[in-house]
Amino acid sequence: MKGWWRSEMKNLSSLKFSFSDDQEEEHFVRFVDQVLRQRGNRKLDSFSLTLNDEIDGGFVTHLVDYPLDNGVEKLKLSIYDIKGNFQLSSRVFSQATLVTLKLATNRSLIWINGDDVAAAHLPCLKTLWLDDVLVADVKVFVRLLSRCPILEELVMIDMKWHNWEACFVVSASLRRLKIVWTDYVEMDEYDRCPQSVLFDTPNVLYLEYTDHIAGQYPLLKFSSLIEAKIRLEMIDEKEEEDEGQEVIVGDNATAFITGITSVRKLYLYANTIQVLHHYFDPPIPEFVYLTHLTIQSDKELGWDAIPELLSKCPHLETLVLEGLFHLATDVCGDVCPCRRNMEQAISYLVKSPVTHLEIYEGVVGKKRGEVTEDAARFGEQVRWFLMRMLHLQQVKIYGQTEDSVTALYDIATELRRLEGKASPNVQISVLQA
Repeated sequence: MKGWWRSEMKNLSSLKFSFSDDQEEEHFVRFVDQVLRQRGNRKLDSFSLTLNDEIDGGFVTHLVDYPLDNGVEKLKLSIYDIKGNFQLSSRVFSQATLVTLKLATNRSLIWINGDDVAAAHLPCLKTLWLDDVLVADVKVFVRLLSRCPILEELVMIDMKWHNWEACFVVSASLRRLKIVWTDYVEMDEYDRCPQSVLFDTPNVLYLEYTDHIAGQYPLLKFSSLIEAKIRLEMIDEKEEEDEGQEVIVGDNATAFITGITSVRKLYLYANTIQVLHHYFDPPIPEFVYLTHLTIQSDKELGWDAIPELLSKCPHLETLVLEGLFHLATDVCGDVCPCRRNMEQAISYLVKSPVTHLEIYEGVVGKKRGEVTEDAARFGEQVRWFLMRMLHLQQVKIYGQTEDSVTALYDIATELRRLEGKASPNVQISVLQA
Protein backbone atom coordinates (compact mmCIF):
# COMPACT_ATOMS: atom_id res chain seq x y z
CA MET A 1 0.00 0.00 0.00
CA LYS A 2 2.84 2.40 0.85
CA GLY A 3 4.52 1.63 -2.46
CA TRP A 4 1.29 2.43 -4.32
CA TRP A 5 1.01 5.75 -2.44
CA ARG A 6 4.56 6.75 -3.38
CA SER A 7 3.92 5.83 -7.00
CA GLU A 8 0.77 7.92 -7.13
CA MET A 9 2.59 10.93 -5.62
CA LYS A 10 5.06 10.87 -8.48
CA ASN A 11 2.25 11.02 -11.03
CA LEU A 12 0.33 13.92 -9.51
CA SER A 13 0.13 16.92 -11.84
CA SER A 14 -1.87 19.09 -9.40
CA LEU A 15 -1.32 19.83 -5.72
CA LYS A 16 -3.74 21.52 -3.31
CA PHE A 17 -2.89 22.22 0.33
CA SER A 18 -5.03 23.90 2.98
CA PHE A 19 -4.17 24.74 6.60
CA SER A 20 -6.72 25.85 9.22
CA ASP A 21 -7.06 26.17 12.99
CA ASP A 22 -8.21 22.58 13.44
CA GLN A 23 -4.85 21.24 12.23
CA GLU A 24 -1.50 20.94 13.99
CA GLU A 25 1.25 22.90 12.26
CA GLU A 26 3.88 20.23 12.84
CA HIS A 27 1.76 17.50 11.27
CA PHE A 28 0.85 19.71 8.31
CA VAL A 29 4.47 20.66 7.62
CA ARG A 30 5.59 17.03 7.88
CA PHE A 31 2.82 15.88 5.51
CA VAL A 32 3.60 18.55 2.91
CA ASP A 33 7.32 17.81 3.00
CA GLN A 34 6.63 14.13 2.51
CA VAL A 35 4.38 14.76 -0.48
CA LEU A 36 6.92 17.03 -2.14
CA ARG A 37 9.77 14.56 -1.57
CA GLN A 38 7.78 11.68 -3.01
CA ARG A 39 6.67 13.67 -6.03
CA GLY A 40 10.12 14.99 -6.80
CA ASN A 41 10.96 17.65 -9.35
CA ARG A 42 8.48 16.98 -12.13
CA LYS A 43 6.41 19.34 -14.27
CA LEU A 44 3.47 20.73 -12.25
CA ASP A 45 0.23 21.90 -13.88
CA SER A 46 -1.54 23.37 -10.87
CA PHE A 47 -0.63 24.37 -7.31
CA SER A 48 -3.01 25.78 -4.67
CA LEU A 49 -2.21 26.84 -1.11
CA THR A 50 -4.75 28.19 1.39
CA LEU A 51 -3.68 29.33 4.87
CA ASN A 52 -6.48 30.21 7.31
CA ASP A 53 -4.39 30.03 10.47
CA GLU A 54 -0.92 31.08 11.58
CA ILE A 55 1.96 29.07 10.17
CA ASP A 56 5.67 29.77 9.92
CA GLY A 57 6.47 32.29 7.19
CA GLY A 58 9.81 30.67 6.40
CA PHE A 59 8.11 27.37 5.63
CA VAL A 60 5.60 29.13 3.37
CA THR A 61 8.37 30.87 1.44
CA HIS A 62 10.06 27.50 0.90
CA LEU A 63 6.75 25.90 -0.09
CA VAL A 64 5.98 28.57 -2.72
CA ASP A 65 9.36 27.93 -4.31
CA TYR A 66 8.35 24.36 -5.14
CA PRO A 67 5.79 25.10 -7.88
CA LEU A 68 8.07 27.84 -9.27
CA ASP A 69 10.90 25.32 -9.57
CA ASN A 70 8.66 22.89 -11.43
CA GLY A 71 7.16 24.97 -14.24
CA VAL A 72 3.71 25.50 -12.69
CA GLU A 73 0.99 26.79 -15.04
CA LYS A 74 -1.78 27.59 -12.53
CA LEU A 75 -0.79 29.09 -9.19
CA LYS A 76 -3.25 30.06 -6.44
CA LEU A 77 -2.03 31.44 -3.10
CA SER A 78 -4.64 32.37 -0.48
CA ILE A 79 -2.75 33.57 2.57
CA TYR A 80 -5.07 34.86 5.30
CA ASP A 81 -2.82 34.28 8.29
CA ILE A 82 0.90 33.74 8.88
CA LYS A 83 3.54 34.22 11.57
CA GLY A 84 7.08 35.45 11.31
CA ASN A 85 8.58 37.05 8.23
CA PHE A 86 7.05 36.36 4.85
CA GLN A 87 7.60 38.12 1.56
CA LEU A 88 6.14 36.75 -1.63
CA SER A 89 8.99 35.80 -3.91
CA SER A 90 9.48 38.12 -6.88
CA ARG A 91 10.02 34.94 -8.92
CA VAL A 92 6.22 34.66 -9.04
CA PHE A 93 6.21 37.61 -11.45
CA SER A 94 8.88 36.17 -13.74
CA GLN A 95 7.46 32.68 -14.10
CA ALA A 96 7.38 32.18 -17.87
CA THR A 97 5.12 29.10 -17.64
CA LEU A 98 2.29 30.72 -15.65
CA VAL A 99 -1.11 30.84 -17.37
CA THR A 100 -3.19 31.62 -14.26
CA LEU A 101 -2.05 33.55 -11.17
CA LYS A 102 -4.43 34.11 -8.24
CA LEU A 103 -3.26 35.91 -5.10
CA ALA A 104 -5.63 36.44 -2.17
CA THR A 105 -4.95 37.74 1.33
CA ASN A 106 -6.00 40.19 4.04
CA ARG A 107 -4.18 42.66 6.29
CA SER A 108 -1.70 43.28 3.44
CA LEU A 109 0.06 39.94 3.99
CA ILE A 110 0.83 39.94 0.29
CA TRP A 111 2.19 43.16 -1.15
CA ILE A 112 3.89 44.07 -4.41
CA ASN A 113 6.52 46.79 -4.75
CA GLY A 114 8.79 48.09 -7.47
CA ASP A 115 11.55 45.53 -6.84
CA ASP A 116 9.05 42.69 -7.26
CA VAL A 117 8.12 43.74 -10.79
CA ALA A 118 11.47 45.16 -11.93
CA ALA A 119 12.21 41.95 -13.84
CA ALA A 120 8.60 40.83 -14.30
CA HIS A 121 8.05 38.54 -17.26
CA LEU A 122 4.76 36.68 -17.65
CA PRO A 123 4.53 35.90 -21.38
CA CYS A 124 1.89 33.15 -21.03
CA LEU A 125 -0.31 34.66 -18.32
CA LYS A 126 -3.99 34.86 -19.28
CA THR A 127 -5.67 35.28 -15.87
CA LEU A 128 -4.48 37.57 -13.06
CA TRP A 129 -6.46 37.68 -9.79
CA LEU A 130 -5.49 40.11 -7.00
CA ASP A 131 -7.71 39.89 -3.90
CA ASP A 132 -6.87 42.45 -1.19
CA VAL A 133 -3.26 42.46 -2.38
CA LEU A 134 -1.43 45.71 -1.60
CA VAL A 135 0.21 47.21 -4.68
CA ALA A 136 2.63 50.00 -3.80
CA ASP A 137 1.56 52.52 -6.44
CA VAL A 138 0.24 52.96 -9.96
CA LYS A 139 3.73 52.69 -11.51
CA VAL A 140 4.15 49.21 -10.05
CA PHE A 141 0.72 48.19 -11.28
CA VAL A 142 1.22 49.53 -14.80
CA ARG A 143 4.61 47.83 -14.96
CA LEU A 144 3.09 44.51 -13.91
CA LEU A 145 0.35 44.69 -16.55
CA SER A 146 2.82 45.66 -19.25
CA ARG A 147 4.70 42.41 -18.62
CA CYS A 148 1.57 40.33 -19.35
CA PRO A 149 1.27 40.66 -23.15
CA ILE A 150 -1.57 38.15 -23.64
CA LEU A 151 -3.53 38.77 -20.41
CA GLU A 152 -7.26 38.14 -21.00
CA GLU A 153 -8.80 38.35 -17.52
CA LEU A 154 -7.97 40.76 -14.70
CA VAL A 155 -9.77 40.57 -11.35
CA MET A 156 -9.06 43.16 -8.65
CA ILE A 157 -10.91 42.80 -5.33
CA ASP A 158 -10.61 45.33 -2.50
CA MET A 159 -7.56 46.89 -4.14
CA LYS A 160 -7.67 50.16 -2.16
CA TRP A 161 -6.19 52.16 -5.00
CA HIS A 162 -7.68 55.40 -3.66
CA ASN A 163 -4.31 56.57 -2.35
CA TRP A 164 -2.52 56.21 -5.67
CA GLU A 165 -1.77 59.39 -7.61
CA ALA A 166 -3.81 57.89 -10.44
CA CYS A 167 -5.40 54.56 -11.29
CA PHE A 168 -4.49 53.24 -14.74
CA VAL A 169 -5.59 49.97 -16.35
CA VAL A 170 -3.80 49.68 -19.68
CA SER A 171 -3.98 46.47 -21.71
CA ALA A 172 -4.81 45.78 -25.34
CA SER A 173 -5.27 42.05 -24.73
CA LEU A 174 -7.81 42.14 -21.86
CA ARG A 175 -11.22 40.56 -22.51
CA ARG A 176 -12.67 40.46 -18.96
CA LEU A 177 -12.11 43.12 -16.28
CA LYS A 178 -13.50 42.97 -12.75
CA ILE A 179 -12.77 45.65 -10.13
CA VAL A 180 -15.00 45.25 -7.07
CA TRP A 181 -15.34 45.72 -3.34
CA THR A 182 -16.63 42.89 -1.16
CA ASP A 183 -18.87 43.01 1.88
CA TYR A 184 -15.79 42.42 4.04
CA VAL A 185 -14.20 45.73 3.04
CA GLU A 186 -16.83 48.43 2.83
CA MET A 187 -16.32 51.35 0.45
CA ASP A 188 -17.58 53.68 3.18
CA GLU A 189 -14.39 53.05 5.16
CA TYR A 190 -12.48 55.27 2.74
CA ASP A 191 -12.71 59.05 2.93
CA ARG A 192 -11.43 59.80 -0.56
CA CYS A 193 -12.26 58.86 -4.12
CA PRO A 194 -9.68 57.89 -6.75
CA GLN A 195 -8.12 61.10 -8.03
CA SER A 196 -7.92 59.95 -11.63
CA VAL A 197 -9.06 56.71 -13.28
CA LEU A 198 -8.00 55.70 -16.77
CA PHE A 199 -9.04 52.63 -18.74
CA ASP A 200 -7.19 51.97 -21.99
CA THR A 201 -8.78 48.59 -22.64
CA PRO A 202 -10.16 48.61 -26.20
CA ASN A 203 -10.85 44.86 -26.36
CA VAL A 204 -12.61 44.31 -23.03
CA LEU A 205 -15.90 42.44 -23.60
CA TYR A 206 -17.05 42.18 -19.95
CA LEU A 207 -16.66 44.85 -17.27
CA GLU A 208 -17.65 44.63 -13.61
CA TYR A 209 -16.79 47.84 -11.79
CA THR A 210 -17.41 49.07 -8.25
CA ASP A 211 -15.92 52.33 -7.02
CA HIS A 212 -16.47 55.86 -5.83
CA ILE A 213 -16.82 58.47 -8.54
CA ALA A 214 -13.31 59.52 -9.53
CA GLY A 215 -12.00 63.05 -9.62
CA GLN A 216 -11.57 62.69 -13.37
CA TYR A 217 -11.62 60.12 -16.18
CA PRO A 218 -8.99 61.28 -18.71
CA LEU A 219 -9.45 58.24 -20.96
CA LEU A 220 -12.09 55.50 -21.18
CA LYS A 221 -11.56 53.12 -24.05
CA PHE A 222 -14.25 50.41 -24.00
CA SER A 223 -14.99 50.22 -27.72
CA SER A 224 -15.62 46.44 -27.69
CA LEU A 225 -17.73 46.29 -24.53
CA ILE A 226 -20.66 43.85 -24.63
CA GLU A 227 -21.66 43.42 -20.98
CA ALA A 228 -21.15 45.61 -17.90
CA LYS A 229 -22.14 45.57 -14.24
CA ILE A 230 -21.70 48.99 -12.64
CA ARG A 231 -21.85 50.22 -9.06
CA LEU A 232 -20.81 53.86 -8.68
CA GLU A 233 -21.11 55.63 -5.36
CA MET A 234 -20.53 59.10 -3.99
CA ILE A 235 -18.67 59.74 -0.75
CA ASP A 236 -20.94 61.20 1.91
CA GLU A 237 -19.11 64.51 2.09
CA LYS A 238 -21.18 65.97 4.91
CA GLU A 239 -20.83 62.88 7.09
CA GLU A 240 -17.06 62.81 6.68
CA GLU A 241 -16.76 66.55 7.39
CA ASP A 242 -18.84 66.14 10.54
CA GLU A 243 -16.28 63.61 11.73
CA GLY A 244 -13.49 66.11 11.12
CA GLN A 245 -11.90 64.17 8.25
CA GLU A 246 -10.34 65.61 5.12
CA VAL A 247 -12.59 64.72 2.22
CA ILE A 248 -11.60 64.25 -1.40
CA VAL A 249 -14.68 63.79 -3.55
CA GLY A 250 -15.21 63.09 -7.22
CA ASP A 251 -16.61 65.49 -9.78
CA ASN A 252 -19.40 63.60 -11.52
CA ALA A 253 -20.01 60.39 -13.41
CA THR A 254 -20.72 61.91 -16.82
CA ALA A 255 -17.45 60.88 -18.45
CA PHE A 256 -17.59 57.32 -17.13
CA ILE A 257 -21.20 56.62 -18.18
CA THR A 258 -20.57 58.20 -21.58
CA GLY A 259 -17.58 55.89 -21.98
CA ILE A 260 -19.63 52.68 -21.76
CA THR A 261 -22.49 53.55 -24.13
CA SER A 262 -21.44 50.85 -26.61
CA VAL A 263 -22.54 48.15 -24.13
CA ARG A 264 -25.24 45.62 -25.11
CA LYS A 265 -26.09 44.16 -21.70
CA LEU A 266 -26.02 46.41 -18.61
CA TYR A 267 -26.60 45.91 -14.88
CA LEU A 268 -26.96 49.03 -12.74
CA TYR A 269 -26.91 48.92 -8.96
CA ALA A 270 -29.36 51.15 -7.07
CA ASN A 271 -26.47 53.42 -6.07
CA THR A 272 -25.64 53.99 -9.72
CA ILE A 273 -29.20 55.11 -10.43
CA GLN A 274 -28.77 57.71 -7.69
CA VAL A 275 -25.48 58.85 -9.18
CA LEU A 276 -27.15 59.26 -12.58
CA HIS A 277 -29.65 61.62 -11.02
CA HIS A 278 -27.49 63.65 -8.63
CA TYR A 279 -23.98 63.55 -10.07
CA PHE A 280 -24.45 63.57 -13.82
CA ASP A 281 -24.54 66.42 -16.31
CA PRO A 282 -27.72 65.94 -18.33
CA PRO A 283 -28.75 64.69 -20.71
CA ILE A 284 -28.02 60.98 -20.25
CA PRO A 285 -26.29 59.74 -23.44
CA GLU A 286 -28.01 57.32 -25.77
CA PHE A 287 -27.27 53.61 -25.39
CA VAL A 288 -27.75 52.76 -29.04
CA TYR A 289 -26.73 49.09 -28.81
CA LEU A 290 -28.28 48.23 -25.44
CA THR A 291 -30.78 45.35 -25.66
CA HIS A 292 -30.75 44.02 -22.07
CA LEU A 293 -30.96 46.25 -18.97
CA THR A 294 -31.09 45.19 -15.31
CA ILE A 295 -31.88 47.74 -12.60
CA GLN A 296 -31.48 47.05 -8.89
CA SER A 297 -33.92 48.79 -6.56
CA ASP A 298 -33.60 49.91 -2.96
CA LYS A 299 -36.45 51.05 -0.71
CA GLU A 300 -34.38 54.01 0.49
CA LEU A 301 -33.32 55.20 -2.99
CA GLY A 302 -35.42 56.74 -5.74
CA TRP A 303 -36.07 55.88 -9.38
CA ASP A 304 -35.50 59.49 -10.46
CA ALA A 305 -33.10 58.70 -13.32
CA ILE A 306 -35.02 55.73 -14.73
CA PRO A 307 -37.49 57.63 -16.94
CA GLU A 308 -34.77 59.44 -18.87
CA LEU A 309 -32.55 56.34 -18.92
CA LEU A 310 -35.28 54.26 -20.54
CA SER A 311 -35.87 56.98 -23.11
CA LYS A 312 -32.22 56.70 -24.12
CA CYS A 313 -32.41 52.97 -24.90
CA PRO A 314 -34.07 52.90 -28.35
CA HIS A 315 -33.39 49.19 -28.99
CA LEU A 316 -34.01 47.79 -25.52
CA GLU A 317 -35.65 44.36 -25.67
CA THR A 318 -35.39 42.99 -22.12
CA LEU A 319 -35.86 44.97 -18.91
CA VAL A 320 -35.08 43.23 -15.60
CA LEU A 321 -36.07 44.85 -12.32
CA GLU A 322 -34.55 43.48 -9.11
CA GLY A 323 -37.20 44.78 -6.77
CA LEU A 324 -40.00 47.26 -7.34
CA PHE A 325 -40.12 49.10 -4.02
CA HIS A 326 -38.21 52.38 -4.01
CA LEU A 327 -38.28 55.84 -2.49
CA ALA A 328 -41.26 57.79 -3.86
CA THR A 329 -40.29 61.13 -5.44
CA ASP A 330 -41.85 63.73 -7.71
CA VAL A 331 -39.66 62.91 -10.71
CA CYS A 332 -40.23 59.21 -11.34
CA GLY A 333 -42.10 60.18 -14.50
CA ASP A 334 -44.74 57.64 -15.38
CA VAL A 335 -42.61 54.56 -14.63
CA CYS A 336 -44.36 54.06 -11.30
CA PRO A 337 -47.64 54.96 -9.57
CA CYS A 338 -45.99 56.33 -6.40
CA ARG A 339 -46.91 59.98 -6.91
CA ARG A 340 -49.14 60.40 -9.89
CA ASN A 341 -49.01 63.64 -11.82
CA MET A 342 -51.86 63.54 -14.28
CA GLU A 343 -50.61 66.68 -16.01
CA GLN A 344 -47.29 65.05 -16.78
CA ALA A 345 -47.06 64.55 -20.55
CA ILE A 346 -43.87 62.45 -20.67
CA SER A 347 -44.72 58.81 -21.44
CA TYR A 348 -41.52 56.82 -21.23
CA LEU A 349 -43.22 53.47 -20.78
CA VAL A 350 -45.58 54.01 -23.70
CA LYS A 351 -42.64 54.70 -25.98
CA SER A 352 -40.54 51.84 -24.64
CA PRO A 353 -39.64 49.10 -27.19
CA VAL A 354 -39.27 46.49 -24.40
CA THR A 355 -40.82 43.10 -25.28
CA HIS A 356 -39.67 41.07 -22.26
CA LEU A 357 -40.08 42.24 -18.67
CA GLU A 358 -38.61 40.27 -15.76
CA ILE A 359 -39.44 41.30 -12.19
CA TYR A 360 -37.86 40.01 -8.99
CA GLU A 361 -39.32 40.81 -5.59
CA GLY A 362 -36.00 42.15 -4.38
CA VAL A 363 -32.31 41.79 -5.10
CA VAL A 364 -31.53 38.35 -6.51
CA GLY A 365 -30.05 36.07 -3.86
CA LYS A 366 -31.36 38.09 -0.92
CA LYS A 367 -34.52 36.98 0.86
CA ARG A 368 -36.30 40.31 0.81
CA GLY A 369 -39.93 39.48 0.31
CA GLU A 370 -41.62 42.52 -1.19
CA VAL A 371 -44.74 40.54 -2.06
CA THR A 372 -45.29 39.23 1.46
CA GLU A 373 -44.52 42.71 2.78
CA ASP A 374 -47.08 44.52 0.61
CA ALA A 375 -48.74 42.43 -2.08
CA ALA A 376 -51.13 45.23 -3.09
CA ARG A 377 -48.34 47.69 -3.75
CA PHE A 378 -46.33 45.12 -5.68
CA GLY A 379 -49.33 44.19 -7.81
CA GLU A 380 -50.15 47.85 -8.50
CA GLN A 381 -46.64 48.46 -9.85
CA VAL A 382 -46.83 45.46 -12.20
CA ARG A 383 -50.26 46.61 -13.35
CA TRP A 384 -48.76 50.05 -14.09
CA PHE A 385 -46.34 48.45 -16.54
CA LEU A 386 -48.98 46.30 -18.20
CA MET A 387 -51.27 49.25 -18.84
CA ARG A 388 -48.55 51.31 -20.55
CA MET A 389 -45.97 49.15 -22.31
CA LEU A 390 -47.31 48.64 -25.82
CA HIS A 391 -44.80 46.08 -27.05
CA LEU A 392 -44.74 43.66 -24.13
CA GLN A 393 -44.88 40.00 -25.16
CA GLN A 394 -43.85 38.31 -21.94
CA VAL A 395 -43.74 39.16 -18.25
CA LYS A 396 -41.91 36.86 -15.82
CA ILE A 397 -42.31 37.48 -12.09
CA TYR A 398 -39.89 35.77 -9.70
CA GLY A 399 -40.61 35.11 -6.03
CA GLN A 400 -37.80 34.70 -3.53
CA THR A 401 -39.67 32.28 -1.26
CA GLU A 402 -42.43 29.69 -1.53
CA ASP A 403 -44.85 32.03 0.25
CA SER A 404 -44.02 34.78 -2.22
CA VAL A 405 -44.61 32.51 -5.19
CA THR A 406 -48.03 31.55 -3.79
CA ALA A 407 -48.96 35.22 -3.39
CA LEU A 408 -47.66 35.99 -6.86
CA TYR A 409 -49.89 33.34 -8.43
CA ASP A 410 -52.90 35.21 -7.07
CA ILE A 411 -51.55 38.53 -8.39
CA ALA A 412 -50.80 37.01 -11.81
CA THR A 413 -54.33 35.57 -12.04
CA GLU A 414 -55.82 39.03 -11.48
CA LEU A 415 -53.43 40.60 -13.99
CA ARG A 416 -54.36 38.11 -16.70
CA ARG A 417 -57.99 39.14 -16.30
CA LEU A 418 -57.09 42.81 -16.43
CA GLU A 419 -58.86 44.66 -19.22
CA GLY A 420 -57.25 47.44 -21.19
CA LYS A 421 -53.71 46.06 -21.13
CA ALA A 422 -51.48 48.01 -23.53
CA SER A 423 -50.40 44.72 -25.09
CA PRO A 424 -53.49 42.44 -24.99
CA ASN A 425 -51.65 39.19 -25.76
CA VAL A 426 -48.89 39.51 -23.20
CA GLN A 427 -48.03 36.26 -21.39
CA ILE A 428 -47.58 36.41 -17.61
CA SER A 429 -45.74 33.69 -15.70
CA VAL A 430 -44.62 33.19 -12.10
CA LEU A 431 -41.40 31.39 -11.12
CA GLN A 432 -39.29 30.89 -8.03
CA ALA A 433 -35.91 32.66 -8.18
